[in-house]
Amino acid sequence: MVSNYLKLQYTLLSRHIRATGLPVWLAFLLLFGLCYFAYYALVQYPLFGCYALLLGNFQALFLLTEKNRNDFLKNTYSKYDFHKIRILENGLLTLPSFIILFLHNQVGYAVLLAILAIIFAFLTFKAFGKSIPTPFAKKPFEFIIGFRRSYLLLLVLYLLAGIGFYVANSNLVLFCVVCIALACVFYYQLPEPIFYLWNNHYTPTVFLMRKFKRGILQCLLLVLPLLFLYVIIFPSDLFNVCIVLGGILLLLPFAIILKYVAYPREINFPEGFALALCFSFYPLILALLPFYYIKAINNLKNHL
Repeated sequence: MVSNYLKLQYTLLSRHIRATGLPVWLAFLLLFGLCYFAYYALVQYPLFGCYALLLGNFQALFLLTEKNRNDFLKNTYSKYDFHKIRILENGLLTLPSFIILFLHNQVGYAVLLAILAIIFAFLTFKAFGKSIPTPFAKKPFEFIIGFRRSYLLLLVLYLLAGIGFYVANSNLVLFCVVCIALACVFYYQLPEPIFYLWNNHYTPTVFLMRKFKRGILQCLLLVLPLLFLYVIIFPSDLFNVCIVLGGILLLLPFAIILKYVAYPREINFPEGFALALCFSFYPLILALLPFYYIKAINNLKNHL
């Protein structure tokens, strides 16, 4: 039973990969390249690289604890098979990061990751509906959905930032702020139903500008409290705050643009590759943003 479930998940994953236009073998080759990049990043930034790996896996493990998904598995399989499936899922998900940490002799972080994988296999978090309060308005809806899917990660990042303030580690605080901003970027990963766009009477240009404005304001609502404290506690590092704010003002609109370049499908490999290029060499966004902005405008003309 368990092997059949894993085969089914592999088939679904393969279909999803092919839907992006990539061969399955190439997707796994890119995954290997991503693991190599993570390995190299840990060479350059051992401490923050470990934090990034743990936080990324933490959020992925949290998403697998969604109540409806786990209720379906509980109703389909025996209790023993259910826990076996969840442990295998979490183990396969965290295995690349575990190997990378182990190769870097970061045994403590590797053990912590393994413990998290086991703990999350026995946890189920109810998907919050309208009952959970959020600091966001209904528009844009991306932040409400994203906040409810990542609130635990955001809580951990705020706690880490608090530790950074307490021990006077300015780099740790900025790392947490950047991670929060990146989480906001990924809120725009999924497209909305087409009738959401039909309800808008704006031109494509005005529609995107409103998206930029609301998205940036919502993101700043999450990061400004930390940045204000940062300026008060570390006034000599004001330039770093300006760099982070500049990054948010460019990267978040770029993510929104990529979403509507791909619309009505999800963001696939071409758009994801462009975003990855900007992560690796940030000034490139100044060249790519106008190009993709025009493409997004032309695409939105077909739907607005």
